[in-house]
Amino acid sequence: MKSLGIFWRQVRLLTYANLKSRYRKTFAGFIWVVASPIVIYYIQSLVFKKFLKLDIPDYSLFLLGGLLPWIFITGTLEMCTPIFTTRAELLKSFRLSPYVLILSQIFDNFLNFLLAFLLLLIPMSLLQGKYSLGTAFLPLAMLQLVIGVTGIASLFALMQVFLRDIRYILPFITNVLFFLTPIFYPIEIVPEQYRVFIEANPFYLMISPFRLCIHQFEINSFFMALFKGSLVSFSFLAMSYYAWKRRMNEFYLYL
Repeated sequence: MKSLGIFWRQVRLLTYANLKSRYRKTFAGFIWVVASPIVIYYIQSLVFKKFLKLDIPDYSLFLLGGLLPWIFITGTLEMCTPIFTTRAELLKSFRLSPYVLILSQIFDNFLNFLLAFLLLLIPMSLLQGKYSLGTAFLPLAMLQLVIGVTGIASLFALMQVFLRDIRYILPFITNVLFFLTPIFYPIEIVPEQYRVFIEANPFYLMISPFRLCIHQFEINSFFMALFKGSLVSFSFLAMSYYAWKRRMNEFYLYL
């Protein structure tokens, strides 16, 4: 119990240090970090709703429920994948669990994601005069999302130690998955024979419960989506743990 307490204290302190260093010596740094996903959201909303004329009720909420989790997932993977190799000296010099680095970075990104989400959702709900019962289930959707991101980020970060090309392969993977993930379009417009590729996409399964909370919430559909998303998230977490147990003795030799 004492070692667990030390672990979480290190995570908390390093998360605070990450937040502090990210905005040090920047002009309104926190505003830029939060504003970036908001600007991306409004541009995509304009393009897909006004120009491509996608006929989706409450399209702004539909896009919000897909785009912001996507930015959180891909941004976190981009920052976490090289984290062991870039901070190799820190890991070699101090008794610090590698997972402290992963979790502190994830919590840092999650706080920025959460603030951007609230800054968009609250005014949007007030202007549209709509409140979904699904917002009460958002903590469950966010929890499974964070668990899944932790598993994937840990797995990629560990792979990067042994195969240094992973950080260069990752952008290609996420760019392909962006179009295989129903972020700006509904899965219903995909021909039925191709939907299997969408439904097998782990990012889609992790994002779906989040989207259902704020767009066309239906409790049975939500819990089914939450079950599938949680299954994917815990599977990645288990794979990461198993991979770490197998390679932990070689880990520091390859740093």
